[in-house]
Amino acid sequence: MLRAALRSLLQHKLRLVLTLLAVVVGVAFVAGTFIFTDSLKRSFDALFTSPLPDLTVTADSGLGNNPGGGGPPNAGDVVPTLPASDIVRVASVQGVAQAYGVVNADGAIVIGSDGKVVGQPGTAALGSTWVPDSTIYPLTLTTGSAPTGPGQVALLESTATSAGVSVGDTVRLSTPGGDVRPQVVGLVSRGISGSDGGTLVVFDLATAQRLLLQSPDKVTGVVVKAEAGASQDALAVKVKAELGTGVQVRTGEQRSKDIADRLQTAFQFINVFLLTFAFIALFVAVFLIFNTFSMLVAQRTRELALLRAVGASRGQVRRSVLAEAAVLGLMAAMLGVVGGVLVSLGLRALIGTFGAQLPSGPLVIEPRTIVVAVLVGVAVTVISAYVPARRAAVVPPVAAMRDEIELPTRSLLVRTVVGAVLLVLAVVAAQRGLATTDDGTRAAQLVGLSALCALVAIIALAPMIGRAVLRVLGWPFSGTAVGRLARENGRRNPRRTAATASALAIGLALMTAIGVIAASTKASVADVVDSTIGADYIVFGAKFQPFSPDVYDAVRDTPGTSVVTYVRQVPIKVKDEQSALTGVEPTKFTQVVDLTMISGSLSDLALGQVAVDDKTAQAAGVSVGDTITGTFVNGKSTLVVRAIYQEAGAYQGWISSMPTLMSIGARELDTAIYIKAASASDVSTVKAELERRLKPFPTVTLQDQASIKEQINSQFDRVFGFIYALLALAVIVAFLGIVNTLALSVHERRREVGLLRAVGTSRPQVRRMVVLEAVLISLFGAALGVALGLVYGALLQRVLEPQGVTVLAIPGGQIGWFLALGIVGGLVAALWPAFTAARLDVLRAIASE
Repeated sequence: MLRAALRSLLQHKLRLVLTLLAVVVGVAFVAGTFIFTDSLKRSFDALFTSPLPDLTVTADSGLGNNPGGGGPPNAGDVVPTLPASDIVRVASVQGVAQAYGVVNADGAIVIGSDGKVVGQPGTAALGSTWVPDSTIYPLTLTTGSAPTGPGQVALLESTATSAGVSVGDTVRLSTPGGDVRPQVVGLVSRGISGSDGGTLVVFDLATAQRLLLQSPDKVTGVVVKAEAGASQDALAVKVKAELGTGVQVRTGEQRSKDIADRLQTAFQFINVFLLTFAFIALFVAVFLIFNTFSMLVAQRTRELALLRAVGASRGQVRRSVLAEAAVLGLMAAMLGVVGGVLVSLGLRALIGTFGAQLPSGPLVIEPRTIVVAVLVGVAVTVISAYVPARRAAVVPPVAAMRDEIELPTRSLLVRTVVGAVLLVLAVVAAQRGLATTDDGTRAAQLVGLSALCALVAIIALAPMIGRAVLRVLGWPFSGTAVGRLARENGRRNPRRTAATASALAIGLALMTAIGVIAASTKASVADVVDSTIGADYIVFGAKFQPFSPDVYDAVRDTPGTSVVTYVRQVPIKVKDEQSALTGVEPTKFTQVVDLTMISGSLSDLALGQVAVDDKTAQAAGVSVGDTITGTFVNGKSTLVVRAIYQEAGAYQGWISSMPTLMSIGARELDTAIYIKAASASDVSTVKAELERRLKPFPTVTLQDQASIKEQINSQFDRVFGFIYALLALAVIVAFLGIVNTLALSVHERRREVGLLRAVGTSRPQVRRMVVLEAVLISLFGAALGVALGLVYGALLQRVLEPQGVTVLAIPGGQIGWFLALGIVGGLVAALWPAFTAARLDVLRAIASE
């Protein structure tokens, strides 16, 4: 029986090749995910071999995600400071061989030789100090020398490349301490190759203090080299005792473990995220495999009956079909591992489109990857082929003696009842999800369960739905015999048609739902911008970095403006809830930003008073009149809640007057400048004048409402585009299923095609018949998928409403493209089967069994 199975597989190799490809695509995605993450892990292993300080001392402010001052900070880190005198105190502790003060802070913006800001939007512009001991610091000098004075810097290699400068050139920098043009004296690396799209500039300590902290008496940390044989833990206790409270002392082992834990969490997320899309593709492939083996079993009924007649048992017949599936799965797994290498390279290139330069290194194929690929490939094919194998086992031996053989088909009643029950459960789960307004996670889980039930219900009901839908879709073609034949060919075997269409429906349902969420997110952003921002123009810093008050001085008296005001921000933590405190000029701010007040007024904010958005107030458990204690980088302050406003997109958190903010100790750096023209007729004139005045400041951008929406939408487009690219694999597998189903169907109906040719049907008419059948099946699947995606896209928008997705938007153009994809995909998928059918020899086709 094993030899019979292998012989059958070889006899039908052309018919199975597309099934093989479908499994290969899914397995390649699984293998590629593991190869991609394993290769990244191997590259990031350099972090654990890179030198780290024996001890790292930083201020413990209770704010932000302070990495410790022992290396370049991450984007968005809030780095509190220590007095520079702590360097000497740490150095005096017994067991300390050497102590170095360091400054690591965001805000060293590099301006390239083309006059533009270097680095991807939203990434960090980091500044750091050079530590002369390479045994305790992760920066390595690769070219040139270390910076030793105010006119010298070293750049990260990728930063220098992006800026178009090299050792010996002058580079322009914009820092909190002002614009400078130092000479590049060296290039550095930081343990691993690659870049997150940000930049890094290295100064000597005194220059970093002046430019990044604007104070010669502060550092962000102290790094320590211990004496030979000294215990890191024991030394940490001594340093802590010397400095007292308000500091954090971490050993090199602790930092290494923290890095490992963060990387492990990140890689787990990447694995789960990518494997989700891999299994979607494999789930779609199940329909293709099921269809293929069902049709092959039906075509081999006489062969299977003869095997039964010569003594093969039902179990042997069933195992022979499953053996074919297992061999097919094994072949797909081996090819999938090879394809996984290509998928891994594709994922690297796809992520590179976001501006991230991942660490370079060899591709890593662990034994686990091969084992998982084999298990997945074999399991998917064997499970998919099990039902056809059971049908093969019930072929009676007497069937071998009949002229016409047809496998018995079960009623659709049970399938229809199961589908109806699941559909009811989907409706109930969706209603409960929408009613769960106080727990967003629970609501999302219920809607997700509803979507799963609805998807399975649609798959179960598709044969019943297909009969009616294909009649409607085929109506425009019913005026010709070819059109009627194409329509009835699709309706004659509803299970096969449903399985083929369902595969396409799954992919398009997910893409449509994502499309609705993307369109709704953009529409919600546009609604917030239009309804909240009353300014005609806003000035932002490059990479949303704060900028010098000189910019405000340059535009404050621009002719034709009625309001020009600035805002500043600092981080604040209230009752373990961290957000931002925004300082404003209340009277001017209310003229350019229209916030809906729930209680109180922004105009009434006095010294020591704040307003807060409704969600932050609820999370912190405060109301108007309450006194709060806010934790800031430089200490704590007591504030009184004077007003509560409704959160509107990015406008959230705490708001105070500018004197209140500055009394806390905020730096004199602006976050944004709002500008309102005196009249609509002055807008274009004002813009031209503003651009002229801002020309000396390349680190800021002037934006109107349209450009703000465009910038935000472009970021959403890139994220959703990444998801579409991953989902496209499932759609490709679905179209492979259409090709395979039609090819096998043509082979199955070759006598029928031969008779049609014998009674006068031309070859072009045969081709049109097959093409129309493919288009109808594709359009049926596309319609099912789009309808389901629209419903659950709208439901997800309702669930995400508390997170700011407040407007439901249906992307009509995109949905039109999805339906067009179904039509065009059906046409392309039908080309090979159609030409095969048209080229059949008439006499041989009629004589075939």
